[in-house]
Order: sequence, then C-alpha cells, then structure tokens
Amino acid sequence: MNFEKLPSNSKALLDALVGADNPTQELCKRWDSVIGTEMEELKGIISELRQLGYINVNYADNKPYIVTLTNSARTYNERLAEHEAESARQGSTYIVDQSVRIGDNNNINNTNIAGGIGNQQENNTSSKKKFSEKHPIFISIILSLITGFILLFSFWQNIVNWIEGLF
Repeated sequence: MNFEKLPSNSKALLDALVGADNPTQELCKRWDSVIGTEMEELKGIISELRQLGYINVNYADNKPYIVTLTNSARTYNERLAEHEAESARQGSTYIVDQSVRIGDNNNINNTNIAGGIGNQQENNTSSKKKFSEKHPIFISIILSLITGFILLFSFWQNIVNWIEGLF
C-alpha cells in the first residue's frame, strides 16, 4: 500500500479537523478568517485533502457547508508513524561504500559501465559479420563477371535456339 506523506500545512489542517468536535465549523472558521493568498492556499490544501481521500467537502454560497472526514483522515497519524518506522528499518540496511572517488587521481581506467546498452552491442556484432555481409557490392560485381564469362561458351547457343523454337 502506498502512503503519501502530507505537507506540513496540509497535515496541520487535517489534524485540526480531526481534533475538532465539528469539522464543518472548524473549516468555516478558518475560511472566514483568511483573505487573499491565504485563501488560495487554504483552497489548495482542501483540494489536496479531497483528492487524497481524507475529506469530503460540499459547498454552499462558495463556502464549506458540509465537511466529512474519512477513516483515512482519522488514522493518518498512525499510518504516518508506521511509514516512518518502516522507512527507518529499511534505511538501516543500506551500505554506503565511499571507497571510490570520482575526480582527479582516481584508479578507474578504461571501464565500460553500461556494457550492453544501445549501440555498443551493435558494434560488437558488426565484427562478427561474414565477408558477404560486409561487402555485398563487391560480391555482386564478382558474380556478374563470372556469369558473363560462363555465358561466352558456345553450348549456350544451342539452348538459345531451342528456347526460340518453342515460340
């Protein structure tokens, strides 16, 4: 299950709504107390909480009228604690090797890091091609000369006469 950690301002609003006896009154009180850019921020936070499925808000007269909290909102802090504990457990298993330093005086020379990616693999197979695959024009010229030489022999005249006699 994916857990998305909320920004601090969204978490503060969610905590206030969860802790309030009446979430609708709490949100209306905040709605009436802000103006200008703070109003745009509050609308953004409400939109974010709705998209993530923490709250449902119905509006009347461009003001929150009914606010309902989902179970995900009520259990957010528990899931956040579990997520952070899991991240701490996973984070402790990483091994950081700082023995390789990139820059001047390093010991890595002529190393192919991404050996089998892209055109490098094609270059390796091109050296394994047959002579006929590497030089098709040369082969066709040689075959044309050999064919012309064979057609110079006199027994071909008998075959040409026989074919002409059919028509």
